[in-house]
Amino acid sequence: MQGPLPQFLKSLWEADLPFVCFKLPLAKQATVYHQNDEKLHTADQLKAEGFIMAPFDLEDEIFCIPNRFSKVFDLGAHQITPKTAIQVKYTETEKSSFEELIRLAKKEIDNKGLRKVVLSHSQKFQTKRNLIELFYELLHLYPEAMVYLWHHPKVGTWFGASPEQFITSQKDYAYTMALAGTQVRSINNPPKWTKKEIEEQALVGTQIEEDLHQIFTSDQITKSQTQDFYIGDLIHIATNFKFPNQRNKLYQLAKTLHPTPAVGGVPTKKAIQFIKEKETYNRAFYTGFFGPIGNEEFQLFVNLRCAQWTPDAVLLYAGAGITALSDPALEWEETQKKVKILAKVL
Repeated sequence: MQGPLPQFLKSLWEADLPFVCFKLPLAKQATVYHQNDEKLHTADQLKAEGFIMAPFDLEDEIFCIPNRFSKVFDLGAHQITPKTAIQVKYTETEKSSFEELIRLAKKEIDNKGLRKVVLSHSQKFQTKRNLIELFYELLHLYPEAMVYLWHHPKVGTWFGASPEQFITSQKDYAYTMALAGTQVRSINNPPKWTKKEIEEQALVGTQIEEDLHQIFTSDQITKSQTQDFYIGDLIHIATNFKFPNQRNKLYQLAKTLHPTPAVGGVPTKKAIQFIKEKETYNRAFYTGFFGPIGNEEFQLFVNLRCAQWTPDAVLLYAGAGITALSDPALEWEETQKKVKILAKVL
């Protein structure tokens, strides 16, 4: 694999130096922040300039790779090998355990403790591909997504193609979105959303709007109509929110919105409690948030459609929003559709 970007990333990877490479949605360029040492930087209260990686549990540290050393690369065209149908292997135990977790959640919902909770799991995937090679392909495969590769020898290696904006800014305004529902994209047929998917997305939008009202007045918040949101082979339902860009309130805003109902649930505290008690693994950076931040501008995304690279295997992460109308078998199938987003390049 030739080209200045792959070669530069290869040199950083082989030197085992901290770096992040990212491409914003629809961008034609990729940016690299890198370090010349192994120092582990943190971003307390998001007071940092660089690329931050925040975990699902904000009681844990938020890490940062500073933007002191940075390079920008034009992506240009890249020939992507046509993909055949992807089969991600799983055991019946993995499937049955996740479906049982969904049934437990539905009991809690029936008891009025929850209205929605997002449940997730990880799956191991074996690949013979080179990490830099597969990431370079990922950059071109999902132009609508925020695509990234983050590596720190003291923390680990993560990569992904996230469809979901968390909090992003543009001059005087900032934006967030309510995203829910998942269907496979069809060129000839528009999506037909089920009652479950429509209600789930409405829950997400209502909760985010209520959270924004803790910081902004009603006349400062603009809410769009719901619309179809396309990312790769999948479609979601989205509602966009616009409000004043106040960098000094970014951490307060992030703590208020995170985790959004798209990755946590409704009501938030009960959903988080259920997740921490019943999910059988540590989400780490999955469903946290990440992206570049500066003195005024910030582009933060929810860490979805992501994977963790380890010496033994790639860990793929996926989840599904559980409501009273959820069918355990269908929810498992939804997670498999999401897992295949990254499995395509593996």
